[in-house]
Amino acid sequence: MEHEHSRHSHDSHEEHGHGDGEPIVVKKLAPNEALAQDLSDHGVIAEPVAHGTHPVEKGPAYSHMFGMNSRLTTNKGVIRVRGRSFDLVQVLQKF
Repeated sequence: MEHEHSRHSHDSHEEHGHGDGEPIVVKKLAPNEALAQDLSDHGVIAEPVAHGTHPVEKGPAYSHMFGMNSRLTTNKGVIRVRGRSFDLVQVLQKF
């Protein structure tokens, strides 16, 4: 019996502090997927667009016309929004 207990103590579920036997599933979301999910949770109909597939992602994400605008930005995806006065949200990361 002691041998069975020691083997069980090395179980990955025990290492994470979950002794109920249920596996922990972690799904990593892209930034646009996470934001679309958050908007949906708050009643906004939103869905992520596959990264790099929308034409708005092809153009520059910055402008030289505004002094405070960072020139180093990274496109993190697009979200399609329904039932609002706008259709898309582009998610950018500013450095």
